[in-house]
Amino acid sequence: MLLLVGEVQVREARPGDGAGLARIWMENARYYLGLAPGDFQLPQEEGLAEFLDPLPESESDARVFLVAELDGELAGYGVATLAPPLESAERQYVPYLAERRIYIDALGVGDAYQRRGLATRLVEELERWGRERGAKLAGTDTYVASPLSVPFWQERMGYRPRSIVMWKRLGEAD
Repeated sequence: MLLLVGEVQVREARPGDGAGLARIWMENARYYLGLAPGDFQLPQEEGLAEFLDPLPESESDARVFLVAELDGELAGYGVATLAPPLESAERQYVPYLAERRIYIDALGVGDAYQRRGLATRLVEELERWGRERGAKLAGTDTYVASPLSVPFWQERMGYRPRSIVMWKRLGEAD
């Protein structure tokens, strides 16, 4: 891993971050589109910065949206949601549904900042946020064929596969 040069700051996303978030979003989209053109698409770029720009006071105690800055430049982002235990947990056969948990909805780092520890730092901060709110478990999903994200989650962050999400495109004849 490359060493970080300069000062890294992880903070909550705020209005005005949209342009940097859109840049990273498009870079990440190009990466995944290059891996699997049939499974990914390039988002519409027009209006993306406004779409991704956080609204003032838009976060709640159940969701956090963090960004990583390196020397004042937006370099990465992470979003997590807090899920409470299910009321019907005692009737479920999946025991973690009885626990407070977080789900990491999104994580991205700009191309120029890859493999420098920013994603690790963001995930650690999302997990810390969850623990402070009583979470006992963290989950996420990633593209199964990604040579970057699968090793990151499993080897660096210690997550293990728990389930497989499957999709089937339904045609006219189905």
